Amino acid sequence: MDGNAVTNSINGYRNVAEAAFAHVVDTVREERCDLFLVVGDLFDHSRVKLHDIDFVCAQFNSLDCQIVVLPGNHDVHDETSVWDRFDSAKLGSNVHLLLSTEGARINLEELDLSVWGRAMTEHTPEYRPLQGAPAKSDLCWNVGLAHGQVVNTETEYVSSTISEDEIRTSGFDYLALGHVHVWQDYQLGNTLACYPGSPVKAFATTRGGFFAMLTLQDGKVELEKREVPAPATVEENKHFHFAPGV
Repeated sequence: MDGNAVTNSINGYRNVAEAAFAHVVDTVREERCDLFLVVGDLFDHSRVKLHDIDFVCAQFNSLDCQIVVLPGNHDVHDETSVWDRFDSAKLGSNVHLLLSTEGARINLEELDLSVWGRAMTEHTPEYRPLQGAPAKSDLCWNVGLAHGQVVNTETEYVSSTISEDEIRTSGFDYLALGHVHVWQDYQLGNTLACYPGSPVKAFATTRGGFFAMLTLQDGKVELEKREVPAPATVEENKHFHFAPGV
């Protein structure tokens, strides 16, 4: 169903995706989080309506924390990229889009933290999300964003692979993962990595409907699994979906 063709309100929103994303944003605000990470597939495709982009801008503008967003395989940063349709003035200076296909690092010195991620232009076996990841920064905390499939054995037939060895040697304290729709977490070497999955349970079976809350303090990384409550109306709408990383 298109976002314009609304027959039932979902907790006051047009669809289950909006309702779930708004719940995550509300939690970020209520918990006074310092950082909000969205690790790809914020949109299900690049042909979204303007009101969908305006909705995302409005949600981001309701937060005063730092926000970092990485494209995924559904909203790749190619010649038709939805990310080129965003007005930076509407997003605000606290929103950082990681759109470099070579990878880019953002140093958030007020948080004593750096964030790195590499934008995807095409979901193929040639694309490696952690390729070109830099050495550990001098800031206290080093966080990575990667959208792809974690594998324990290298293969040429899987697109956007992230090997366990790459995670283990990455130097990241935390690696926020996107692509898999259900919760999975890994402790590899000194790096904690997590797929929170889609916060929209209808898109990810009964194993979905979660997001990750992360605490970085006293040299420790602590991860908490949070569930998104079921909406009052469960009519499914796959206009786009969200996959927050942290």
